[in-house]
Order: sequence, then C-alpha cells, then structure tokens
Amino acid sequence: MMFVTLTAVSVLIGLSVFAYLLPVLVGAVRRVPDLGAVAAINILLGWTMLGWVMALAMALRPLPPEGATVQLVQNLPPPGWGLGPYPPWEVPPAALPPASPRDGRDSAEGW
Repeated sequence: MMFVTLTAVSVLIGLSVFAYLLPVLVGAVRRVPDLGAVAAINILLGWTMLGWVMALAMALRPLPPEGATVQLVQNLPPPGWGLGPYPPWEVPPAALPPASPRDGRDSAEGW
C-alpha cells in the first residue's frame, strides 16, 4: 500500500512540474528568440496563474521571419587555365631585373 501511494504522489508531482513548466517547454520546442524571459516569467510569476498565461502567450506568439539566406559561391578557373604547369594562384613572381649599382648620389640630389 505504501508503494502505491508513493508512486501515485511521485507521478502527481511529475505531472504538476510538467504542467507548470509547459510554457518553457513550448518555447524551447518552437525556438522563441527570448526563451530566458519566458522562463523567468514562468518560474517567478507562474504561481499567480496570470504569469503562467503570460509566459504561455509569449511562447506561442508568432516568430519573427528569418533573415535572407546568403550563399557564397566560389567559381574556380577551369583546369589548365593560366601559364605554365602551375595554377595562376601558385605561379612564382617573375624575376626582377638586377638593380643597377648606385653611383653614390642621393636620388634627391639629382633633381
């Protein structure tokens, strides 16, 4: 008899907690943007029943539309494009001509 009573009380407490936190669970499933506010109102003011209804209304309100989806596409050049055996982005820079020896004058003096 004691086991049946303990089981019944445990189930009753579990269902009560589930019903009390129903607005938070609904908000989590619907992924509302301010779930923290729904949880705070539900936990702190849910016992007044007005707070519970307000939290449930916040969890069930229409969700804002999502922003536009942006897709980035990288178009690579076709194979064999470019000079030499390297792809254009791996081609070593052309060799610069050797610098002429300076004759000792500063470039600003020559002007």
